[in-house]
Amino acid sequence: MKTRKLLFYLWLALSGFSTQAQKVMTLKECIAFTLKNHISNSIYDNEIAIAKEKSREALAGYLPQVNTTITFDDNLKRQVSVIPAGAFSPTEIRLQFGNQYNTNGTAQVDQVIFDKSMLVGIKAAEPNNQVSLLKREQNQDNLIYSTTGAYFQVLVYVEQEKILLENEKKYRELLGILKLRLDKGVIKKTEYDRTQVSLNNILSQKSILQANKQVAINKLKNAMGMPLNEPLNVSEIGNYESFVAVSPENTADITNLLDYRIQQNNILLQEFDVKRKHAAYLPTVSAYARYGVMAFGNEINQSFKNWIDFSAIGLKVNVPIFSGYRKSSQVQQAELTLQNARANLKINTNTMDMQFQNANAQLQKSSSDLATNRENLNLAKEVYDNSELEYQKGVATLSDLLNSDYSYKEAQSNYVTSLINFLSSRLEYEKSKGTLKSYISQF
Repeated sequence: MKTRKLLFYLWLALSGFSTQAQKVMTLKECIAFTLKNHISNSIYDNEIAIAKEKSREALAGYLPQVNTTITFDDNLKRQVSVIPAGAFSPTEIRLQFGNQYNTNGTAQVDQVIFDKSMLVGIKAAEPNNQVSLLKREQNQDNLIYSTTGAYFQVLVYVEQEKILLENEKKYRELLGILKLRLDKGVIKKTEYDRTQVSLNNILSQKSILQANKQVAINKLKNAMGMPLNEPLNVSEIGNYESFVAVSPENTADITNLLDYRIQQNNILLQEFDVKRKHAAYLPTVSAYARYGVMAFGNEINQSFKNWIDFSAIGLKVNVPIFSGYRKSSQVQQAELTLQNARANLKINTNTMDMQFQNANAQLQKSSSDLATNRENLNLAKEVYDNSELEYQKGVATLSDLLNSDYSYKEAQSNYVTSLINFLSSRLEYEKSKGTLKSYISQF
């Protein structure tokens, strides 16, 4: 009975481990996880919220401003007024006017009627909001790019591991055959040992590859924003060749790129800043309404009785005349900053075009390398199959078989590497063209 319970618990433990270890994610699932869980998303969401609050702040300047002031004064030493000697007295008379205690309460409403700089600030809110939205979209593109690149790197090791496992199986079968021949004295021990050395090399390569694969998986987790202690494995892409076909373009619409659009909106913001600095030379007009009450007396309780109210309305016009060249300096700074922003956009436009042209050239090279390695793989497979058949017939030596096998393994590795390189080049190409999301949707 105890043995059965032990076996049952062991089965549960192994089942749980197996279920956990089999957490396999496709590229789309990895990207979806990234866009949902990466902490940078919350940062850019906050930036959007900040931009909206800045819009409210700009608009608030044109809304009524209401303030209330309450004061209580204890005139410890009242000011003395002096009446010169004359009609009232042959000597000067010193008098203290006022009361010991004063209480005053005032409420005032101020309303801006015209302030050009505030109006410009309100108009600048829209491009500022647009920049925050574009930056969030740009962050999403960067997350997709880094996640996909890390995913492709894991796939390199997955495909190479498949090749090594296939070769390991093949060499173990070959060793079994050679062992029988060695026991019968048909072959020399050196032939058996050479094959054993090849198998040992495969096992060593597999151990190194598994370590590198785990490093690549950790990098993928980091790109996704996934905790490193969570299990993860990637799903293989069924038919790599289906993503190889591409219609190369020699030009790209740089104005659609997020970098370009962000810089363009920043230039628009800087233009508004120049207008705002110029608007500081214009008069401002505001209106106000004030209402208050006051009480006073030489005793504290008297200063809270017998309230006397007062009120006033008014119009205030502020005309700037001379600011010691401060406004002029601010205008010059804003205009020079605008010139720099426009110049940087031209520089970055050329850089973005260069990045597209380089990505396009690299994609064509990767496509050519892939075609060459695909052809080499087919030839190497044909040579190996012939060598294996000839070895079985006794026409070819073991050296011929091992040499053709080495060439076949090398062709397999080169093909896998060139295939992943092509996908990575395609990734870079789509990013430089601004079509990354539509490309990834194919997977």
